[in-house]
Amino acid sequence: MTWWDWAMRYWLLVLNEDDFTEQQAYEVDTLDPAEGPPGEAADGDEVALAGPGGVFALGAVSDASVAYRRRLEKLHETAEAAAEGWSALDPEAWEALVRALPRPERRSDWLVSLTIPVEAADRAEAVRQFWSYIRSLGPAELPTFVAPYGSELEGVSFLLGSEHEQDPEED
Repeated sequence: MTWWDWAMRYWLLVLNEDDFTEQQAYEVDTLDPAEGPPGEAADGDEVALAGPGGVFALGAVSDASVAYRRRLEKLHETAEAAAEGWSALDPEAWEALVRALPRPERRSDWLVSLTIPVEAADRAEAVRQFWSYIRSLGPAELPTFVAPYGSELEGVSFLLGSEHEQDPEED
């Protein structure tokens, strides 16, 4: 057994577009990739998670999953492998990637809202229709308004974790 067998390893996991979209839509603690970690991967190994546009999160191997440690607000383009799936990173490439990421923001309060006009006979029916409509469209089709708490005028529309223009003439 060599020192490499005991050393922490670093990985890049590039998701396909559907899996990436799913990860952008919902807050989850872990990612269960369709193809589990490579045989050489061990619990605690560091993982950069990427989608078609670049790195969106950092995590660590945990059993057959990747446990999220940090999500990025914006995708970070990387010069590393762009092919879907797992690829090993050497320690220097990992350090360069981590150094290039923006510093984490401190946590703050946000006002998130979704308003949909619903025609119904009464309040209860309106609420049922509201939740049915949300479930049928989901985060890929329903833009959500997000503003810093107390600064609502700074709000923007988001769709799947990215800013989205609400003006129909801008699309």
